[in-house]
Amino acid sequence: MAAAEPKLELWRISNFRSLSGEGGLLYSARWHTAGKPIVYLAASPAGAMIEVLVHLELTEDELPFAYTLLRVETPASVAVDELVSGKRDDWKTDLNISRSLGDAWLKAGKTALARVPSAILPNTFNYLLNPLHRDAKHIRIVDSSRANFDPRLLRHLRGG
Repeated sequence: MAAAEPKLELWRISNFRSLSGEGGLLYSARWHTAGKPIVYLAASPAGAMIEVLVHLELTEDELPFAYTLLRVETPASVAVDELVSGKRDDWKTDLNISRSLGDAWLKAGKTALARVPSAILPNTFNYLLNPLHRDAKHIRIVDSSRANFDPRLLRHLRGG
């Protein structure tokens, strides 16, 4: 019996159960400028939650119940690019740098995934998905569940 192909497991917390990248068309973020479909993914559920929490401008009572934790599987055969190498850290303080790196990666279209360092958590990585790349069809949501935010994590939203 042949061994199963190893898979890269990625995570996303979102209001939408989709990997279409539509949000990237509307809004710029750390690694791209608006007008480009892109999906941001994390290497762990905890990483996905931290990435969402840092951008929330809501109180605990205002959190939408529709937030869903998506488990996304990527076959090992899907190539992953590395956008930031070595000790380079100018991208952390200058959004123009990180956005130009991400935009150039999207434009080149060489891989469906790119690994990028988290701006929030040291020694942690996130992934960018180019939904227009031919290999994106192999990347799929395999599970979803309600994203439960522990109230202790939300204290900073209330100023506590």
